[in-house]
Amino acid sequence: MQLALRLIAVIDGLSRRIGIIAIYLVLFCSLVSAFNAIFRYSTDSLLWLERNYGGLHIFGGMLDLYRNNSNTLSEMQWYMFAAIVLLGGPWALKMNEHVRVDLFYGWVSERTRTWIDLLGGIFFLLPMCLLMIYFTWPWFVQSWVTNEGSLNAGGLPRWPVKLLIPVGFGLVALQGVAEVIKCILALTTNYVREFAYEKPLQ
Repeated sequence: MQLALRLIAVIDGLSRRIGIIAIYLVLFCSLVSAFNAIFRYSTDSLLWLERNYGGLHIFGGMLDLYRNNSNTLSEMQWYMFAAIVLLGGPWALKMNEHVRVDLFYGWVSERTRTWIDLLGGIFFLLPMCLLMIYFTWPWFVQSWVTNEGSLNAGGLPRWPVKLLIPVGFGLVALQGVAEVIKCILALTTNYVREFAYEKPLQ
């Protein structure tokens, strides 16, 4: 049991650290999105400032800089959003905050919920994660080998965001293993799972 608890602690710790990265990416994504929106909708004002106070060519230079990198900023936003979802998934699973279709889960006992989580993890979560890794890894490798880039001028390379898919599902699978072990311990020992199910408000 001690070995199982140590393994759970290691996996939970990894998910927590990666979850913190995902949390900071929410902030960075919001800042880039706000900057992008402000610059896009203040173009006329900057052009007016350039015409009237443009002796130093500051405002025109800022506009040129933005025009040359606007696609980079836009793609950076959805790259970060993809990272938020895929890297935050393991932590959401660990915290029991993942989306659940609740038909009867809230009406059964805690032991029955543990059995549902155990069987769901073994027969649905882990196989789906392994299938996603299997099918998306070659997709990433092809992008890496061909150095696939964006079709937009000034866009970003595509392989990093494609790498996020198998990595993200691999991390979810790893956390899934920890959750399966927790279920087994809860059913066979006096182990109590940390985050109990909370019935949603109706």
